[in-house]
Amino acid sequence: MIGLFKIFDCHLHFYSNTFFKYLVRQKLNRLDINTELRNLAAKGHIEIPGDDPLHLAKRWIDMLDKWKIERAMLIASIPGDEDSVAKALKTYPTRFSGLFVVDPNSNLLMENATKRLKDDGFRGIVLYPSLYHISVQDNWLHPLYSLLNEARSLVVVSFGKLIIRARDFAGLPTIVNETFSNPLDLIPVAKKYPGITFIIPNFGAGAFNETLTVGKECSNVYVDTAGSNSWITNHAEKPTMRTVFQKFLETFGAERILFGSDSGMFPRGYRYDILDNQLKLVQEMRLPIPDIKKMFYENLAQLVDR
Repeated sequence: MIGLFKIFDCHLHFYSNTFFKYLVRQKLNRLDINTELRNLAAKGHIEIPGDDPLHLAKRWIDMLDKWKIERAMLIASIPGDEDSVAKALKTYPTRFSGLFVVDPNSNLLMENATKRLKDDGFRGIVLYPSLYHISVQDNWLHPLYSLLNEARSLVVVSFGKLIIRARDFAGLPTIVNETFSNPLDLIPVAKKYPGITFIIPNFGAGAFNETLTVGKECSNVYVDTAGSNSWITNHAEKPTMRTVFQKFLETFGAERILFGSDSGMFPRGYRYDILDNQLKLVQEMRLPIPDIKKMFYENLAQLVDR
């Protein structure tokens, strides 16, 4: 707890050893895996965790304890690395909840999702439509949505400008199809599946007004505040973070905003500066204390614990 406020971070990438191995294996002309990992670490000035994901999980627990953070949502950030997060969830069930990135084009999509949701304790999935070149409205995804709807799951859908630092460090181009990066595409899907809580991260990552429109249309769509929100710099309207919070509070209300730090890599570890800056900002804005508590803890706890 930080002052009056408990913290439940909705956006923490669990970058395990397996994550990085899967990542460098995507390179067409790669060196041996260990050399690629060393090069990646050197380029990004980051650490590659050891083989045991529980060591990484314990490191995150220590980091959360250091900054007095109660809970975090871990993201298995590449398809195939779900087991790493599943072990962390099983070991620290009161501190961690979990989401996993899906490859929406995989023939094993339904089999894997069913296992992860029903057997491994995951609370939902993460979709990258522009990265995987598939519309969030594609008919192929509707059986998955039906499964998630029945389970009352969370679905994080990344829209707007996509930046994946780990890919940059690995020397992998992030080739996106911006046709699929518009949040407005989510409206008919969210309306068809009211049992799913959809979350648009990073305040829409530059798709500012579009995300606000989705919030007006769909009561089961939330937004997260994650990261530095660097998209502001290049946005035509040049909004300040205060303006961004004001607009989203007007449209979504405090009840549909979730705090996230977008933490993930060591040695930086937890991005406390994000938490500190956002918490100070909402207090400077004189938001009611109950609303701040909702955004920084209670909203996500209600979604995860239901």
